[in-house]
Amino acid sequence: MILSEFMLRLNRWPRMHFTAIESEQRDTGIEIYAIDCTNQTKSRLLIYRTPDTQHASAMMTHFISWLEKANRGRTLRYEKAQIPAVMAEQPATNLTATS
Repeated sequence: MILSEFMLRLNRWPRMHFTAIESEQRDTGIEIYAIDCTNQTKSRLLIYRTPDTQHASAMMTHFISWLEKANRGRTLRYEKAQIPAVMAEQPATNLTATS
């Protein structure tokens, strides 16, 4: 999996805010989940499966880093959307230095 695939999977669930990555051992291998704990319940989104423990560990490292990146982008988009329309529509004042 590459970063764009990871982002696409998370963005399919826009109302969820994933805050962690967890793995779980299964009979068939290791499953890796993105976790959303913002509501009363813990929600898990399966994002990857692998039979190899070392590969799972490497992917967890990538996913944790990518989730941090996704959340930074989400925060920036949210903050930008919060700028009042009035502020966005005001003309810039011409500040020039005079001698």
